[in-house]
Amino acid sequence: MIEHANIYYFRRLCHIGGTEQFLYEMAKKYHKYDLAILYDEADLDQLLRIRKFVPCYRRKQGEKYKCQRAFYNFNLEALEQIEADEHIFIAHAIYQQIPQIPPLAEKRITRWVGVSKYACDELKRYGESWGINIKPELCYNPLTLEEPTKVMRLISACRLDDKVKGGNRTLKLIEALDKYCEKTGRNYLWTIFTNNTNIRLSSPNVIFMKPRIDVRNYIADSDWLLQLSNDMESYCYSINEALGYGVRIVRTPLSVAKELKIPKEAELVLDWDCSNAAKIAENIFKPKKDFKYIPPKTGWNGLLVKKMGKYTYKPQKVRVKALMAYYDLELGRQVSNWTESWETSLERAKELYNKGLIRILE
Repeated sequence: MIEHANIYYFRRLCHIGGTEQFLYEMAKKYHKYDLAILYDEADLDQLLRIRKFVPCYRRKQGEKYKCQRAFYNFNLEALEQIEADEHIFIAHAIYQQIPQIPPLAEKRITRWVGVSKYACDELKRYGESWGINIKPELCYNPLTLEEPTKVMRLISACRLDDKVKGGNRTLKLIEALDKYCEKTGRNYLWTIFTNNTNIRLSSPNVIFMKPRIDVRNYIADSDWLLQLSNDMESYCYSINEALGYGVRIVRTPLSVAKELKIPKEAELVLDWDCSNAAKIAENIFKPKKDFKYIPPKTGWNGLLVKKMGKYTYKPQKVRVKALMAYYDLELGRQVSNWTESWETSLERAKELYNKGLIRILE
């Protein structure tokens, strides 16, 4: 027989969820009170983090458990195996909105707990609808807040199946970063602007974004810009933009970098063969040092003929036709592929075209 002062029975611990977070917080805050978790099935990640604080047992048929107080969340399958002075039901949800009927009428349940006043009121009302007089006790869920570690935000634009653009190096650095984070508990989020999303990544730290004309706002909001292409760059806007916004860069040994006067504290250099990828991954998480970067001066003022132009922008009209049925806000009516063509601005046509709603006729 397994004995503890307090036993919480949860049938299933999912990978994510509020009740799982509740168990984790309870274990972390009240482990000194001889608390144990009993479960039927559990996600391994959840189980590992809870077991750092309290013992966890997979329920076995025929096994007996003894405690002073047993706590249940909806499911009571373990009730027959737990010998307890008190059996307590915890309401983590509003059961009127759940198809299943929780076992409120179980006679061995003598106390009920709601995790908010709202939960208590609704639990009492729900019990009344079944002819059961319930007097729930209010216990807000525990919450402990540690100092959060910074999530490093990385950004780049590349085709992952293109060796020239550094796709292979990108994949190798992702692998190195994931290994470092798994070992240290740190986190990063790498946003990659690319059309090539057919490469499957197991990394939870990478997201794909469709390419767009201007990504400078994304660059300015990042911690690092990664430019990992081959030695084909003769200027590299992304490097200069990032440094100009005070964003550090990870680059390959690009020849052009020698003339850009990049401060040492503003860059990390990934070897062509990625042999130092593990070191780069580690250094990405080191504290940021301020730096100042001045882009190289342009010489175009001396090349252009200095004459005032007369161009004034005027919105261009184009003729379009619908590819499918949709309601067009500009026309104020429903259109479809059998609707006659109509004129709209080039900007509006681009918006509709990108959504796959129209084709441009001219």
